[in-house]
Amino acid sequence: MREQFIYSDAPFGHLTSPTLTAAGAKHLFTTKDGGVSTGVYSSFNFAAGSGNPADPWENVVENHRIAATYLGFDTGEVCRSYQTHSSTVKTVGKAERGTGLTKPPFDCGVDGLVCCEEGVLLSVRGADCVTVLLYDGKNRVCGACHSGWRGTLDKIAAKTVDAMCAIGAKAEHIVAAIGPSARSCCYKVGEELYDNFTAADAQNSRFFRRCEDGLYLDLQGAVCAALGEAGLSHRHIADGGECSICRPDRYFSHRRSGVMRGTMAAFIAL
Repeated sequence: MREQFIYSDAPFGHLTSPTLTAAGAKHLFTTKDGGVSTGVYSSFNFAAGSGNPADPWENVVENHRIAATYLGFDTGEVCRSYQTHSSTVKTVGKAERGTGLTKPPFDCGVDGLVCCEEGVLLSVRGADCVTVLLYDGKNRVCGACHSGWRGTLDKIAAKTVDAMCAIGAKAEHIVAAIGPSARSCCYKVGEELYDNFTAADAQNSRFFRRCEDGLYLDLQGAVCAALGEAGLSHRHIADGGECSICRPDRYFSHRRSGVMRGTMAAFIAL
């Protein structure tokens, strides 16, 4: 369902989902404003980036500290991963606190995280890719995933639901929120993506829109469908509707700026 997320610029630019808030989740989606990074990474950037020069790591850590503190955590309680557009989901707990920030990252690419322990703040990142936060307030399980077109094709959102259920969640109790990301109004793709998606499932053609100037992909529609297949009710899937490409005033976008740009983050915890 489309949901109006709540925007606040205090103490930094961020959005929250009323659906997740009602379920009791500590969470937020960041915007580009409110951090300490400068230049093309200005200002609330959560990845060093592959541009030259990269954003100094101390800026990235400080931006994590700012967001974590607002949610009642410190930097050493954040768990983040090195994202590789995989469909790998990892179950984490207190032992993994600080991973990717104050401790070395996981030894493989991980694009989904789930947890059933308090005191752990999950974090995923995106700058056009879909970030999804998930929460089962009844059974006390949370999850987060990063879903670009590869992850969406591989249904990482559904795999995150499955991983949550493996540690005690029930699909019928899980609510999900889809963060700011590239949308079909702007996300122009090539025919090879259409071929990849329809080869996996002919019904995936419904997520593409043909226009005079090309082909556009509805990533969020595909993610919502995967969540539905995993057992979530449509009314439990909140889509904030914000396009990262459309809003240069609020969001970083790889499509718009290339590698010389910052990256947003999404956070969730019990």
